Amino acid sequence: MPPLVSVITVCYNSQKHIEQTIQSVVNQTYAPIEYILIDGKSTDRTVAIIEQYARHFPDRIKFVSEPDSGIYNAMNKGIRRATGELIGIINSDDWYETDAVERVVQAYQQFGPAVYHGIQRTFLDEQEAFLIQTHASQLPKGNIEHPTCFVPAAFYQTDGLFSEQYRYVSDYELMLRLAANQRPFIPLNAVLSNFRQGGASHRAEAVWENLHLWHKKGLLSRRQYLTWLYKDKLKVFTKRLTSRTP
Repeated sequence: MPPLVSVITVCYNSQKHIEQTIQSVVNQTYAPIEYILIDGKSTDRTVAIIEQYARHFPDRIKFVSEPDSGIYNAMNKGIRRATGELIGIINSDDWYETDAVERVVQAYQQFGPAVYHGIQRTFLDEQEAFLIQTHASQLPKGNIEHPTCFVPAAFYQTDGLFSEQYRYVSDYELMLRLAANQRPFIPLNAVLSNFRQGGASHRAEAVWENLHLWHKKGLLSRRQYLTWLYKDKLKVFTKRLTSRTP
């Protein structure tokens, strides 16, 4: 039997791009997919769009719309509802290549349980900007492209879900944790996902949280952490001050 794959999308007031995301999942060349959408009680047309597709794909789409305490809380809700062997997470302004899941399953059937990830096509202002793929060997310097990742459900059961103490970097923390637990990472030489750059991960607070994560994981000494944090906060403060100067 081909393995069931669970795909999760978390969303909130995502009417602008959610339909493109949904279509990229329901139009996959691989059929055994359950699609779980976790909405944070949107006030725009997001839920209406989801309901429209849920009516067309009642055996594939599951969704819930309720308040949550953040993006990683919503992702954990989706993982707890998932019943597939592999779990992919695609955000509500990103989208998969049509054969993304099929490529991952082929590799999974060949190599077994591992974190599978591929090439990400990144867009700036709706224009293709660059392709990127970060290998697991570079995790101490930065995260692999999370929208391309597919993780066995068994890893979430043994290694834990997303840490909800962070607002921006829990996906990175999870990858570092899996690597520390010697879970294999297998890169695929194919574009799996498309990513619109400019979200929360580029805020100053996300940078500071990343520095804290590096320090906590032993990738930065306390002195390095405080020095980098001070320099970055000074840069942000100076930029904000300059922007307010007549």
